[in-house]
Amino acid sequence: MKLRKCIDFYWERHQGHWNWILEVLSFCAFLLALWEHSIFIFLIAAGGFIGSLRKLPDPTPPFEHVEKILDTERMWLASPWGWKKGLQIFGLVSGFVFVFAACWFGSMMSLLLFVGLCVNIWCVHSNKLMGIDDL
Repeated sequence: MKLRKCIDFYWERHQGHWNWILEVLSFCAFLLALWEHSIFIFLIAAGGFIGSLRKLPDPTPPFEHVEKILDTERMWLASPWGWKKGLQIFGLVSGFVFVFAACWFGSMMSLLLFVGLCVNIWCVHSNKLMGIDDL
């Protein structure tokens, strides 16, 4: 398969609610596998990710939170490229690298530092949306 077809296939599956939930759970299992250096947990995470590529049914109960996350993701991808989007991608990639390294080396303090930084960013963003802080 060509790269574009693979990306389109993954993106189509990623838009499903159950597929997205299974991907997030597989990612958490992958982080646990890094933390524990466990091949068995890694195989479970890989199985979950491969399972998320299957066509799963649409959910009958409403998943408003997951739909909101997917809509935000779609809007972000549709937005034009600029310095702000490039900075966001840089932050996302550096955050992934930091979390992977913290899990691999088993550093709980580094993970707590990352959580604190994410909460701080969330608070600044919420204040900006409420009009409290004009950035």
